Amino acid sequence: MRRSETLDAPLPTHWGLFQRLKNASIYAFVRFALALLAYVPFRAVELFTLALAVVAPYIARTETRRALEHLGIAFPELSPAARRRIMRRMYTHLGRAAAEATHIERFLDGPRALRLTDEQRALLDAAFAEGKGVIAITGHIGNWELLAQVVARAGYPIAAIAKPTYDPRLTRLIDRERSRFGMNVIWRGDTSASREMLSVFKRKSMLALLIDQDTKVQGDFVPFFGKPAFTPNAPAALALRYGAPVVVAWHHRVGRQHTLHFERLAFTPTGDHDRDVLRLTWVMTARLEYAIRQHPEQWVWMHRRWKQQPPTTP
Repeated sequence: MRRSETLDAPLPTHWGLFQRLKNASIYAFVRFALALLAYVPFRAVELFTLALAVVAPYIARTETRRALEHLGIAFPELSPAARRRIMRRMYTHLGRAAAEATHIERFLDGPRALRLTDEQRALLDAAFAEGKGVIAITGHIGNWELLAQVVARAGYPIAAIAKPTYDPRLTRLIDRERSRFGMNVIWRGDTSASREMLSVFKRKSMLALLIDQDTKVQGDFVPFFGKPAFTPNAPAALALRYGAPVVVAWHHRVGRQHTLHFERLAFTPTGDHDRDVLRLTWVMTARLEYAIRQHPEQWVWMHRRWKQQPPTTP
């Protein structure tokens, strides 16, 4: 069985008694809730999470204010009332995504399962056939967890980069859930993470990365809804280094229908490495912005996407 420093990590030694008890209670509750919800009919779980979504704007006040602020940046042409509607629908979407996560088998097996179309399979098959590995780019759009699991369930070798949680027990739980259907998780912070990423290309597999958040990784500032946003540039650097094809993908929910979108990203390097990395990161981000604009309620507007800004020159 694959192990890593992250999955083998003990509880942090700096936790005091109260914090240990608190985190143990949270972990026990999460395990109990997941076990319980697995036996509750999906529609009942969905109704419960949608009820939580109704009150979420009033409970998560900081996140709600931040979401409205960010919607103002992205859609200054919309009225405040229109932006509030998107915000409320965002919570509804997240409620549905949470319900789907508790019954993910429903969407991977059986009559309601999501399947890749022949066209989507042909696109992925052609990318894999080049024998250089595949870079898959997406964001926190729609149900991004379901998107990755559908690809894994279809038989494509896929590894995803993830950030460990504050509690190693929760990280192990997440790893177990994400790996059930064939997806491999590479945990950031492991000394072996870089080696595991490179091994993905040696195995001619797919490396999936989310690039729509401001995180503490190497990156560049590129436009996102008209404002510079610090964006991870490792996907672009890896694609250029290995000559790997880049596939941009996202999931949307329209009513009760789930739609998956895959597209091959065309890019011709100029030979100027730093400039090419910046340009490719820009193009990737532009495609994700396009996807978000289609259904803005299905993105995580509470995330501090523009937290960092480029230094101003005097």
